[in-house]
Amino acid sequence: MMNHADGWMGGLAGGGMWDWTVVGVPVVVLPVVVISRLSKI
Repeated sequence: MMNHADGWMGGLAGGGMWDWTVVGVPVVVLPVVVISRLSKI
C-alpha cells in the first residue's frame, strides 16, 4: 500500500504526464464517440 501510494504521489509530483495521458485520452474520446453516435441516430 505504501509503495503504491508513494508511486502515485511521485507520478503526480514529477513528470508523470504519460500516466495522465493514458488515463485522459480514453476519458475524453469515449464520451465524444458516444455523443457522436447518439447524434447520428
